[in-house]
Amino acid sequence: MLTFDAIPIGPTTYTPQELTINDCLKVAVVSQQLNEKRVTVFLKGMLQDDKLPLSITCQERYYLLMKYVEKQGNSLLAIDMDLSACYLPPGMEWKTQITQNGVTVQQLNGRGAEFLESKCKNAIEWLACMMALQLAHEKHPELAVLPDLTVDDAAFEQQFMQRLDYIKKLSQSEFELCYEDFAPLNQQLFSLISLTANNSGLVIERGADDAPVRFRPSAAFIRLIKELDQSFN
Repeated sequence: MLTFDAIPIGPTTYTPQELTINDCLKVAVVSQQLNEKRVTVFLKGMLQDDKLPLSITCQERYYLLMKYVEKQGNSLLAIDMDLSACYLPPGMEWKTQITQNGVTVQQLNGRGAEFLESKCKNAIEWLACMMALQLAHEKHPELAVLPDLTVDDAAFEQQFMQRLDYIKKLSQSEFELCYEDFAPLNQQLFSLISLTANNSGLVIERGADDAPVRFRPSAAFIRLIKELDQSFN
């Protein structure tokens, strides 16, 4: 049985638990095309909490998943996986949002990531939709305040669609300027790992010389469970 050390992130300390067979099966029956959903189900077992994985940031979600795989990598059961290139230097300040020159960006959370996964088909859609959920910009009245990521599902989708519709109607030059305001602030929010999006969804950056990696919960599966996951998918 794996025993995990407590993992402090910002003001919160997480105490992971090893997944049970039932936890793994709950992940395995979710389509591999829904990686964010699979991360959520994985973290529900790992953290023994059904609500927390949707409310925490995507940065926390993937960091915790990586720490699980890394711990397993030090056990007799594990596969060999070097994750060192994925981590940012230690000691960086934890921020949930940042504001500069009338522009505010908040971290994307698990609920937002699952929602975008159901809507986005390529990298540009992911980036535009991330802006809709993360950005407040004083030069754009329709984006003047941050969206509320805690409202009920109907209100969540309504505010998202209104904001996205406005973003989609921007001219190319206006969108480019808006993105140039968003991207560096979003990057400054990363203190554990750095996330970006490609055509498949969220990926972890590994530095200038390595391609971003799509990190999946199945990386934590071993032997029989890994085979079962492959057969389900």
